[in-house]
Amino acid sequence: MTSTSIMIAKEAYEQQLEEQLLSVGILRYWDGKVISSRKLIENAQFFETEDMIYKEWFDSVYDSYHFYNGFDSLEECVAYISQSPYDNATYKIVRFLDMFYAVVYENTQHQQVVGKDVSYYTKNKLFLSSPRPQHSSIAKQRVRLPVIPLIYHELMVFDPNLRVYELTEAASDQFVEGDAHDLMSYIVLLGITFKDIWYPCTTPHSIAHSRAALNMYFNDGHDLMLFGKYVNAVAINPFQRLICFAKGRIEHFQMDIDDRKTPPRRLPYREVKRFHDMVHIRPLKEHKELLELI
Repeated sequence: MTSTSIMIAKEAYEQQLEEQLLSVGILRYWDGKVISSRKLIENAQFFETEDMIYKEWFDSVYDSYHFYNGFDSLEECVAYISQSPYDNATYKIVRFLDMFYAVVYENTQHQQVVGKDVSYYTKNKLFLSSPRPQHSSIAKQRVRLPVIPLIYHELMVFDPNLRVYELTEAASDQFVEGDAHDLMSYIVLLGITFKDIWYPCTTPHSIAHSRAALNMYFNDGHDLMLFGKYVNAVAINPFQRLICFAKGRIEHFQMDIDDRKTPPRRLPYREVKRFHDMVHIRPLKEHKELLELI
């Protein structure tokens, strides 16, 4: 994070986020309580109340974000885009906390987010990280489904001055400010790369609570908890598409965001080794809840 970026404190962030989500209808008042308008949980009668689950989820939002540096200026970001093998029009540039990120979002199988020293990209339904993305991926014709906007609102509270830039029709290298709401999918994709949070899946209680939180970000939670339980994982990090096993072993998993009929898939061992170093997350010792599971 640059020294000029001033992070909002957690208490102020939560107050402003609640006001923002109430204003757009993602949260609502019910019986004197603030609850989610999205399906927070189902079959919860054997667990704590929905109100308690909501509070647990809401308290986790601020700490789920861990930012990495973007380019220092718009010009630096454009210079990177200009030397890439893709058409400049493929990119949008997101300015967040006075840093700039080059973002490609053709569909869920062709995505890139490029920062100053770190990048993310999709490959074979994986979400990988390296200093720079591979340039061998090809955009496939595919329906692009609308994104769930929650991460967009979460980022906008961190930085109300967030901006998105796109190419003008008149010039092939001149990026101008576009409508952030219309370009929401690019902002959400950037936000996903910042999200580093693990959801436990070892007990019926933890599975129910984790599924509730994931229903806020994925359609019906994408059955991610059932997948984690099936492969004997102790926790799952769906934004980074990672699963954690006993003794702290972490692996990538495959996931098709747009197709719930295709379940998440654990990689064969040889593939696990191949992609072992293509991950950018905090050390396990910084995940206190995860340490208790392993």
